[in-house]
Amino acid sequence: MPSMMVATLGIALPEIQQTFALSEVASGSLFSVMMLLAAITSAVAGRLADKFGRKRVLITGLSLLAGGFGLAGASSHPMLFFLFLAVTGIGYGFTPPSLYAIMSDLLPHRRGLGTSLVSVAYGIGGAVGALLASAVTAALGWRAAFFTVAVIAAADMLLQLFWIRDAHTTRAAERSGSFRDALSLSILILALAEFLGGSVFWASAAWTPTLMRTAKRLSLADAGWIMSVLSVANMFGSFCLGNLSDRFGRKRVVALSAFPAAAAAFVLFYWLQTPLALAIGIAIFGVIKASVPALVVALAQESAPPGNAGSAAGIIMSLHYFAGVVAPLIAAQIIAATGDIVMAMVFTTSVPLILYGCLIGAVREPNR
Repeated sequence: MPSMMVATLGIALPEIQQTFALSEVASGSLFSVMMLLAAITSAVAGRLADKFGRKRVLITGLSLLAGGFGLAGASSHPMLFFLFLAVTGIGYGFTPPSLYAIMSDLLPHRRGLGTSLVSVAYGIGGAVGALLASAVTAALGWRAAFFTVAVIAAADMLLQLFWIRDAHTTRAAERSGSFRDALSLSILILALAEFLGGSVFWASAAWTPTLMRTAKRLSLADAGWIMSVLSVANMFGSFCLGNLSDRFGRKRVVALSAFPAAAAAFVLFYWLQTPLALAIGIAIFGVIKASVPALVVALAQESAPPGNAGSAAGIIMSLHYFAGVVAPLIAAQIIAATGDIVMAMVFTTSVPLILYGCLIGAVREPNR
């Protein structure tokens, strides 16, 4: 649901901009409002999932997503639209940490698989959201697209309400301790690593299409299908790396994939030129960088004290979303200062991936 809503907002942005007479800066801030609120609330949501149960937090998040997005679609004033997108952002922050915690309870010995399935579903939601939003917006307008996605979110909430049984018992909640207990050195290192790895995820998602159309001189159609290759590669890579990490260890798989990913980013952005070569390069890059955020969440859950899986997931996802607010802006500043989008993309992908791999290598992995 969160990825479907972000995709819908992106597809409908020109119509929303025209409806409310928004400037380019104000239009861009719509995403920032959602991501900033998600970043602030994720850590809180993870802690609440440990203390009061995963299901309650998940249902609350889905309810906020449905209500906020639906009311945003009904808004007649830009301030109300921003306000209800902020509510949607809170729901965004509540949903992934509780879902990661549920997967941790369901698959305690296969956390790599569990977290990777969440990432795969996130990618599918974005793809479905883009297709659905474009069709509904073209036929009935952007408000109808918002209502449609809100109804789907409400149906999803009701499904989870009646389907999920919360395996996180009251006794387990009592063992969760304080939030300070979850802030171990390993968790803090992993949070910093996630900020660096997440910055690669968000910077490449935000600026790669522009690089393809300007520096590589691709058509809009070619840039579009190459970016779809990146989405599929992210999902495939997350699933593969998750399974490998269950077999060979999180730290080994994440660290050993980070350095080749840095090299792949350099080759992709600096050397490759033709559409076919770029598609192959971006597929390789997407697969081997896909440890973010799923495997970092799994490693953090295993490094956290017993009963703190939700808190660990919330902390990691909070830094992931903060990276989503900051990284595209840093890339924009480098592009503006240097006038060279290729070197800016190399600097904002290859360098963070090297630092990301080094930080993951510094974490002591618990014996699973």
